[in-house]
Amino acid sequence: MKKILTVFLVLLLSGTAYGAGYVGTLPDVEAEFSYLKKEHSVKAAAPYSVEELDKQNEAKLKPIPRDNENYVDIIIKKDKTSAYTKDVNNVIIILEKLRKCINTDNNIQMFNAIVSNLIDNVEYIRVEYQNKPEENYLSYNKLIELSKQARETATFRTQGRAVEKYLPYTSIDNIYTKENLDNKMNSLLNNVNDTIFILKNLE
Repeated sequence: MKKILTVFLVLLLSGTAYGAGYVGTLPDVEAEFSYLKKEHSVKAAAPYSVEELDKQNEAKLKPIPRDNENYVDIIIKKDKTSAYTKDVNNVIIILEKLRKCINTDNNIQMFNAIVSNLIDNVEYIRVEYQNKPEENYLSYNKLIELSKQARETATFRTQGRAVEKYLPYTSIDNIYTKENLDNKMNSLLNNVNDTIFILKNLE
């Protein structure tokens, strides 16, 4: 009798393990673990927007050492080119052409054309920066002075060319002598050289 019960019990257990399977309702696995999906999605999302990250990075930057003279001189001053400096640079190019013209062929047509260009550029600077801090700069006032001298020299030279046919160089009434013209041209050249130096060493 015990053997029969033992065999029956073994058959019953083996049937459950091999083929009979689980009888009943399976749990809702998706619902049970939905909280994990929510946690995962929250963790995957970026914690900050691009704008917020930029603000945080900006806050972490070291403050500018404005009390450091070397930093202010090199980084702040040299890194930014003002409009005035750019305008002055245009004049430097013109002045170098004028210097070359005086030192070489000294062609009167070329000379007058360069002087005319110089006068126009200096007049622009005069109007653009009058009643502004630049008006007090040495370079600003030097340019106005040079422009006036260049105009006078060009006028003198042109008038001298016009009257040379009628007044001999030796005439008492003739102010347009070669000596006077040379003096004016040399004076202008010296002023051009001084101005170029000042403009190239702007603070």
